[in-house]
Amino acid sequence: MHNRIVKGTLVRWKDDKGFGFIEPETGSGTDSHTDIFIHVSQLRHMSRRPLEGDTIFFQIEHKPGGKLNAIEARIEGVEVKAQTEAKTKSRLKSKNRTPIGPILYRIGIMMVVLAIASFAYNRAIAPFLASSSTSGFELAVNDSLQQPPSSVQNGTAQKGTSQLGTLQIAEAFNNRQSGLQVNSSGTVSKILSDDNEGSRHQRFILRLSNGQTLLIAHNIDLAPRIAGIGVGDNVAFYGQYEFNNKGGVVHWTHHDPQGRHPGGWLKHKGQTYQ
Repeated sequence: MHNRIVKGTLVRWKDDKGFGFIEPETGSGTDSHTDIFIHVSQLRHMSRRPLEGDTIFFQIEHKPGGKLNAIEARIEGVEVKAQTEAKTKSRLKSKNRTPIGPILYRIGIMMVVLAIASFAYNRAIAPFLASSSTSGFELAVNDSLQQPPSSVQNGTAQKGTSQLGTLQIAEAFNNRQSGLQVNSSGTVSKILSDDNEGSRHQRFILRLSNGQTLLIAHNIDLAPRIAGIGVGDNVAFYGQYEFNNKGGVVHWTHHDPQGRHPGGWLKHKGQTYQ
């Protein structure tokens, strides 16, 4: 029997091998301590490959020897390829069928606006510029361009960057977005064990200034491990954000040896790890 839909979290995923393991949700009718095997072929219809932390809906197939496999699976918040392709085809059809009438109408409106702007310039702005001294005006403009922002003068540029990054991550979480490059900082709330299957990752949970939690998965086969990290430490980061229902995951916090992905980093107690 494998008709019941079960919900769980993808706790381990080996992209180079094409399989991983799902931890079923408590109360789903399965043993939450038993991880369920899933092969990439069960998610080939999704518009992106799975990532650790994804919420998965699936059915359970009982195999000989008591093994459990996930089948008929889908990733929460991710479109299937057929839907993505259908939307693309629909946009292309709409683009190809755009009638010429509305285009000509918009061109006419733009020409009218330009004519009005030219008339206003000739009647008001041009005489003013010709008759007035420009020295005071130029000095004011040049002064505003040369002065650094107050945040830089006060040494708060990094704090401002962190606040903007936290807002971006919160918006990505609310909109269930993935694949965004983010830059922020947070406080370590929990140290997790390393993931040593496949590429090794150092893992810990950060709590951002808005209270949102974030899993950091730092590849220690490509970058140095953060030494001496502890709960309560502040860690700044730059990497790729992926959505999950626990706040999200940030990975690619290191350089890309092949140079095809933006290089990320972690900063802890004045030292950069990349």
